Amino acid sequence: MSGRRHPLGVRPAEVPQGFPGRVDFVRSASRLEEAPHLPIPEVCFCGRSNVGKSTLLNTLSNRKQLARVSSTPGRTRLLNFFNVQDKVVLTDLPGYGWAQAPKAMQAEWGGTIQAYLKDRPALVLCLLLVDIRRDVTSDEKDLLNWFRASGRPCLVVATKADKIAPSKRFAAVAGIAKALGVDATDVVPFSAPEKSGADVIWGTILAFAEAEMADEDE
Repeated sequence: MSGRRHPLGVRPAEVPQGFPGRVDFVRSASRLEEAPHLPIPEVCFCGRSNVGKSTLLNTLSNRKQLARVSSTPGRTRLLNFFNVQDKVVLTDLPGYGWAQAPKAMQAEWGGTIQAYLKDRPALVLCLLLVDIRRDVTSDEKDLLNWFRASGRPCLVVATKADKIAPSKRFAAVAGIAKALGVDATDVVPFSAPEKSGADVIWGTILAFAEAEMADEDE
């Protein structure tokens, strides 16, 4: 057995065969006041527009159209909530950094996202998606630093891993980790065509969700 560290220092939960099975769309919300309140933990997905959030959600759910995939950055302008077998809610946050939306709308969405990340008691884990092919941006650094300051655990997912050669992925992950100031094991490379990384991501999500539910039962 190696001494390799687990993502975020937490042993991933065992992912049941055939999981997740049923995933239900709950609601979309343009404001935090419209968000649902289910008695289960939440995990949010955030990242720049066109980083592959919808593709990741569709792959994790084994459904092609759970989350809409758009070639136009910033098309997803709502918070979208999905219930996974009453075990955890996945929240798809609007992409940030979109260029085509009016400034006033950008500010409004940004305020909603900030309020969600700050004031959502059920939120147990944040997934920050970055493109494995691109340099880490100041927005991504700032968001991760905000998570740290707020005590929000954050797993970094390096999307589109299939776009670079397998021999270059380790170095790419190491570069992302260095730029963000995190351990390399906190960065999970993910590829939708290969479905690589999905089990680690699900295992980490379930570990945090199960730990939260266990604490509530005590």
